[in-house]
Amino acid sequence: MKQRIALSISLLMMSFGVLEGRPSVAPVSVPGDSQLSSRVAISGGMGVEYLSAPNVVDYINVLIASYTRQRVPEFKSSVQFFGALAYPISNDWVLKAEYVYLLGSYNPDTPNRASEFSLTMNMPSVILQYVLWDEGLYNIKAGIGIGYHFATLTTKYLTVDDQLSGKGIGTLAELEANTAFGEHLFAYLGADLRWELIGIMRGLQPGGLPRPNMHAFGVGARLGFSYYF
Repeated sequence: MKQRIALSISLLMMSFGVLEGRPSVAPVSVPGDSQLSSRVAISGGMGVEYLSAPNVVDYINVLIASYTRQRVPEFKSSVQFFGALAYPISNDWVLKAEYVYLLGSYNPDTPNRASEFSLTMNMPSVILQYVLWDEGLYNIKAGIGIGYHFATLTTKYLTVDDQLSGKGIGTLAELEANTAFGEHLFAYLGADLRWELIGIMRGLQPGGLPRPNMHAFGVGARLGFSYYF
């Protein structure tokens, strides 16, 4: 799990480096008869989400307390992969349907004992965006959204191999920018704030421990590509 997350983050950083170090090119042309945000678009890419799920973290720390003094941190970096479809509904407003898959891992240092706690989330959302700037070659949009999200916590330690799962409402606020590579292809850059209100997660209760809820707060950044039709 660590290797997969490290590889994904490395690819993301390399992508940022390519964008920052790209040579200057001739100006690109885009259709001049309408705003960029008036065109249907699809987007995809990956990002990093710093997630705070205090109830889940407390649950893990209680489970490992008997064989290590280490505690897992409350804020944890996770990798997210996303895809989205944006549809204009007026000159200033865009409706976006988005799917995000998030993958994170808590790996305490437990000498002579294998342990891994993995968190995955499936987060489909509907987002209403307001167009702040649209200059044809780039646009900037701000949005708020809501969705019904699904979370799974896989726990592997000692002889235990179990999964806790939950589902519930998730909300977000985001800022998105697109800048032209060509008439249809654009670089996508974004940032988001997330509030997950997933309730009690279902599964086994090792040692009679109460099951955790998945109330969480996240701050993320993402990079990808958009294609405007």
